[in-house]
Amino acid sequence: MMKAIAPLAALALAACTNPAEETLGTPDPLPPLAQRHDAPQLAMLEHILGAYFSSDIANRPTVCASIHDGREEEALMPQQEIALIERFPNLAPLARCSRRSNGWIDTETQQPALVFTLHNFTCASEDSCSAWGGYISNGENSMSALYRGEWNGSAWEFTRDNRIIAE
Repeated sequence: MMKAIAPLAALALAACTNPAEETLGTPDPLPPLAQRHDAPQLAMLEHILGAYFSSDIANRPTVCASIHDGREEEALMPQQEIALIERFPNLAPLARCSRRSNGWIDTETQQPALVFTLHNFTCASEDSCSAWGGYISNGENSMSALYRGEWNGSAWEFTRDNRIIAE
């Protein structure tokens, strides 16, 4: 009886696989935004968010990204936000994060949110840019770090200076 069941079980298992799926494999990863010479601000945000999302933080809040115009956080241009969300599926559009008196919240879940922001972004030349970067969560700002980006001929490379602004 067991010999008769084995071929049927093999056929049943084979029916559960899709040969077309097996040939697809995993999709090619998106090229890093750092390879875009024309988008240093976007590449810098990708660098900062990449460090956060590659960490082993458990139970992450909703995360949004913004730029700071000197008065308040602003959303990125739609195509910039889409490019970052394609790389970081756990990133939400800034429209989903709302500032309240006690900090940022996710408007869908009403839970606390974390907003990464770049402020004072400036480029001394087309190959050298800098900005202060940090995050806001639970009504408190992180210590901002100065990020410098240099174009090496094929990609942006970033360094982080952790000195406090007054130093």
